[in-house]
Amino acid sequence: MSILRLDTNVSHSDIDDEFLVQSTEALAKTLKKPKSDILVFVNGNQPITIAGSAEEPAVIVSLLSVDGINEIDNKLHSAALFSLITKYLKINENRITVTFSPIESHAMGRNGKTLIQ
Repeated sequence: MSILRLDTNVSHSDIDDEFLVQSTEALAKTLKKPKSDILVFVNGNQPITIAGSAEEPAVIVSLLSVDGINEIDNKLHSAALFSLITKYLKINENRITVTFSPIESHAMGRNGKTLIQ
């Protein structure tokens, strides 16, 4: 199970559903997981200031995952995400911040159970 959360000052109305589809597909590939194990959430219209500017489009991205988060694979995830964010959300690379967080299977739940059950 993996969760991609984007908090952005881009308007909800400017976020194309195709971005969600393509993000899911890209992460399924880089994380080596089925699409059914990928959750993508975009929280638009958020006040964000990067480098003193709140007017330019910006995004803070968090990828949490059971497995697949490591020094080597994070480069693949980052490249895929930056490409999609610049294309679909029209955000310059210097206004994108990504964090990667590994999650142990006992610390994430789905269908009323933890993933270790």
